[in-house]
Amino acid sequence: MTNCTCGSERSFDDCCGPILAGTAPQTAVALLRSRYTAFAMANTDYLVATLTEDLRLSFDRIEAESTAADAQWKGLTIRTVTGGGVDDPSGSIEFVAKFSLRGEARIHHELSQFKRVDGRWLCAGGENNPKSPPVSVLKIGRNDPCSCGSGKKFKKCCGA
Repeated sequence: MTNCTCGSERSFDDCCGPILAGTAPQTAVALLRSRYTAFAMANTDYLVATLTEDLRLSFDRIEAESTAADAQWKGLTIRTVTGGGVDDPSGSIEFVAKFSLRGEARIHHELSQFKRVDGRWLCAGGENNPKSPPVSVLKIGRNDPCSCGSGKKFKKCCGA
């Protein structure tokens, strides 16, 4: 039994194998994992077939085949998933794919969009190197209650 390239820790025959052979993925995550495996296997026909119509027009098959032939795929990490379930019409997944290209280590970080078209999940685009929302820090006033929960004023507790 060989583990699937996508890193699911399931066998290829129980994970991406059936999807690459034509079984429709049930979730956006399953589609993402199968697309990662398709890149690793240089299966550009599958990559094209799992894009929305507008993305197919701009897909560079020659570049994808060249990259796939020269790359060694090192791992897929899924960071966040929003929607994309069995009953959802759309979803988004933030992921990081590690690979080496011509001996140079690389990382592909993307927030991908997925949507269901005629009941089948398709990749609908994405944003490379997405930025996280800015972190805001709340300033505690000296006379505000202390955030530690003591019930005292901040200036008489942790702010002293």
